[in-house]
Amino acid sequence: MQAAELTPLRRLYKHSRLRKFVRRRRNAMFYHLTRLALLPPRAVSLPRALAIADRAGNLAYSTLPGLRRLALHHVAIAFGDTLSPSAQDDIARAAYRSAARCFIELAKLDEIRAHFDDYVSVEGWQHVDEVLALGRGGIVITGHIGNWELLAAYVARRGISLAASARRLEDARLNKLLTDFRTGNGMHVIHRNTPGSSTEILKVLRRRGVFALQIDQDIRTPSVTVPFFGRPARTPAAAALLAVRRDLPVVPAFAQRRAEGGHHFVIKPPIFPPGSGDRQRDIIEMTRQFSQALEDHIRQHPTEWNWWHRRWRRPPVPGLDLDADGNSSPTPATR
Repeated sequence: MQAAELTPLRRLYKHSRLRKFVRRRRNAMFYHLTRLALLPPRAVSLPRALAIADRAGNLAYSTLPGLRRLALHHVAIAFGDTLSPSAQDDIARAAYRSAARCFIELAKLDEIRAHFDDYVSVEGWQHVDEVLALGRGGIVITGHIGNWELLAAYVARRGISLAASARRLEDARLNKLLTDFRTGNGMHVIHRNTPGSSTEILKVLRRRGVFALQIDQDIRTPSVTVPFFGRPARTPAAAALLAVRRDLPVVPAFAQRRAEGGHHFVIKPPIFPPGSGDRQRDIIEMTRQFSQALEDHIRQHPTEWNWWHRRWRRPPVPGLDLDADGNSSPTPATR
């Protein structure tokens, strides 16, 4: 799905002071709403809070028509030939409930942490041990699937030196709130596209740590275009760039909700660089494998992915993407 051309008026607004003002006010409102929303769950039990989350998710689905239409459109792209409109609606609605439940679980993490080993189960941890035994660090890839924040907290809790890539949020207060939460759970947050981020990533790997990335969104970062649910999708290339440049294994990992409550974490076997001698081809091939791993998991657990992200919105970006206009220059972090 190609990005729509901007009208002259929208192009003018995009670069105007008014847009910056509106964004600042919107971000400030979101910060205050987030702080406010954290309070009620902490006053009730976890089961009660999760039940409230289900109702909040249903309410959001009903009252946010723009995001609902976007989610339904993307579900149709993925499953339109195999599922009825009613079944597609069920997936999109359940995805809203899942997002609300994830928020509640983060608000109640202190309570969950007291019985973490009962609240979560893990499959495939031997693959983490296999990667760490190689003695050169590793990369974990995942997506906005299930409660990925809980997954990261669990990995750090197991004593793994874990760093995660994240976008620096425009509102400094909201950015600090989220960063403090992550660091408080044992993660080292590296904000992408900021001075020194490349050096921080290399330090983590040299200490034989693990660097985690989410690769399921079309964002303003060097990418390659690979298939995702049968359509070309810009996919961040950082994981493959690092893997190919430094000969690192990459482990897909996912969080999925259990029917009886809590989560099951699934860690897949590591993916190793092909080593063909053609770095750009290897980067594209690894990214294709990563994208396929995410798609396979989402197909099995479609109600846990954030369907409202514009996943197929842009073609390759000249001057940024490795497969656009012959641009194959690596980012500094991969050198």
